[in-house]
Amino acid sequence: MAVSHIEFYSEKLEMKTRVNVILPEHFDKGGKVLLLLHGLGDDENTWLEQTRIVSYASESNITIIMPRVDRSYYTTSVGGPQYFEYVSQEILQRCQNWFNIPNNKEQTFIAGISMGGFGALKVGLTNPKKFKQIFVMSAMPDVLTNWRNNSERDEWYRSLFGEPEQVQGSINDISYLVEKQDNIDPEIWQLCGRSDPFYDMNVILDQQIRQKGLKHQFVEVSGGHEWSVWDKAIRQVLNIIDDK
Repeated sequence: MAVSHIEFYSEKLEMKTRVNVILPEHFDKGGKVLLLLHGLGDDENTWLEQTRIVSYASESNITIIMPRVDRSYYTTSVGGPQYFEYVSQEILQRCQNWFNIPNNKEQTFIAGISMGGFGALKVGLTNPKKFKQIFVMSAMPDVLTNWRNNSERDEWYRSLFGEPEQVQGSINDISYLVEKQDNIDPEIWQLCGRSDPFYDMNVILDQQIRQKGLKHQFVEVSGGHEWSVWDKAIRQVLNIIDDK
């Protein structure tokens, strides 16, 4: 097993960026690929620093791709870098070319925490033919509610999403993306701590997904918005992917 730290020029971002990739010791044709997204205030190193993911990955046959997206909410803002296209298109294509990893839905998965959970839902649900399963841990799935709850972010959110009215019915509206799905895939695995500030949002999301009839599992655990929860969760995620 190896951990590769890569700095490169992104065509979508039009600037240099970095990505970390965990590579299995003996990747074979049956190996899986996980695009793993970070949360707000984190970067491409945080999963390596805050969890035992390298140790867990040593037991698997999964290539884990951890890109840096700064504070973008995985969103292409007006006149800003194309973070959504970077994550949903470019980074997977580059890693497929660099490491000769699979390029098919049955072997490709996406996951994220907090802001990265929002990103995983957004990217996964807008690209249902690309991902076998979506894993979200302590996701922030409701931009408009989070906007109302954090009025100090108004100027920043407007720079990302435009006017609040522009969120509804767009790719930044997770409930809209759930409702418009016409396939039962990709399956959604959702985990949240009962003391997490996003717990109520996740309960509502669980209800929306169930009403739509998508393949889905909601796991409630003790704990809050914290790495002790996510360290255990990422091990579960890797085990589930390995068993697919």
